[in-house]
Amino acid sequence: MSEPMTILWLRRDLRLADHPALIAAAEDARASGGKLLPIFIWEPGVMAGRRASSNRTWYLRESLRELSQELEARGSTLMELQGPATSALPALIEHLASNGVAPAKISLFFTRDHTPYARARDRAVAELLTPRGVSVHATRGLTVVEPDELLTGGGTAYGVYTPYFRRWLERVALNTESPLKAPTKLPSPPSLTLPGSLQSDAAAIDRAAQPTAKVALLPVPGENAARAVAERWITAARGNGANGYAARRNTLADEDGTSRLSAALHLGLLSPRELVSRLLPLPPEREGERSGERLWVSQIAWRDFYTQVLWHAPHAARSSWKPAYDAIEWDERDEPFNAWREGRTGYPIVDAAMRQLHETGFMHNRARMITASFLTKDLLVDWRKGEEHFLQHLVDGDVAANNGGWQWSAGSGTDAQPYFRIFNPVTQAGNFDPDGAYVRRWIPELAALMAPAIHAPWAHAAALAAAGITLGVHYPEPIVDHAQARARTLEAYARAVKALPAPRGE
Repeated sequence: MSEPMTILWLRRDLRLADHPALIAAAEDARASGGKLLPIFIWEPGVMAGRRASSNRTWYLRESLRELSQELEARGSTLMELQGPATSALPALIEHLASNGVAPAKISLFFTRDHTPYARARDRAVAELLTPRGVSVHATRGLTVVEPDELLTGGGTAYGVYTPYFRRWLERVALNTESPLKAPTKLPSPPSLTLPGSLQSDAAAIDRAAQPTAKVALLPVPGENAARAVAERWITAARGNGANGYAARRNTLADEDGTSRLSAALHLGLLSPRELVSRLLPLPPEREGERSGERLWVSQIAWRDFYTQVLWHAPHAARSSWKPAYDAIEWDERDEPFNAWREGRTGYPIVDAAMRQLHETGFMHNRARMITASFLTKDLLVDWRKGEEHFLQHLVDGDVAANNGGWQWSAGSGTDAQPYFRIFNPVTQAGNFDPDGAYVRRWIPELAALMAPAIHAPWAHAAALAAAGITLGVHYPEPIVDHAQARARTLEAYARAVKALPAPRGE
């Protein structure tokens, strides 16, 4: 085996359609007359660690199985290696060299990833392989707009979403390239047997992929299922009136009110650029900011926004984007956090959302904001604990988006409003679960209550008595009084932010 070798390193781009790295790697193999070797590396952090998620690992494993079948149907194959990549890739290059492939004849292609960990890993890989003669190529494909493509007029990163979104739309409008079609035929793979030290540990992967959520409630894995859902949702986003996305997206009990494509986007089963190209540019009569198309596209733009926030401020992965907020004196007791994560705070809307997370690996975005605000502002618990808990359960657990959402809720991030934005959980429940259907589904012990009693049972003694419900027996008493908790939080935040520097960006 002495032919040139092109390696396609798949990571969070597990699709065939609109895949720049895949197309570039296939063209490189054809041009050189060599072989194409698609690989996936099981990194240790995916399978274990404080932020690993068995729900997400299950979805990843099953999506890889489908991708492997699709590659084989096109004359290729997928090799799964055991990580870390900084060990696996040099070992693979050495193995290829021992089989007659000189490193100078090897090319490595992959899609750029933007988290602090991924950037450090990819830089280390390039530093290890380039001196050996391997050519390393990184392409776009994870985001619509790359995180280093947009800066404010002052040359800084954007710290507020609205002006970023305006510039994002302008940049998208300039891109006239059509999404890349999925290849029907790929260059043949090498005849290669990996040594045992490089082969992925199937038993360990299976152990790590035992979901805590109910499998029947997890999203169907794979690009084909994701594309089928996307087709339905592109139509829904264009809908008008009561059945359109704009009208339904914030109703917590509406199972079909949002697309739930976030997990597919996280693993790259779908190209965000392709989805956006299907909806933009908007026809003149749909240009309004409240149109379903614009609102749906803005959700994809939020992913890009938080990606660029973390790209430019990698310190925010572990500390506050606004440094002064690291001085907040958080409540370090175990019980407030445990009550929150176990869904027994005594606030039905919060507990319903946490139970949904545990059973399905998913939580509605509005519910994420409500539960995050409650943990950080009502219970005064460090946002990093909530961020980590979400990553351990969410199938769509994206480091940048999850971090950005938590810091937005905690007030330590890019929220343009001051820190005293504190959600009232009862008001939020009334607005977004008006008839109590969402709470009733996830907290059956309160199912006999109607709204508004179901959202604040402690304030409706007669309704409790009629339903035979005793607080503290059938359902918890409220863990805090919201008004008192709000006052405590405002005081704690005010002490911490006296010396708060000016926000970054515009």
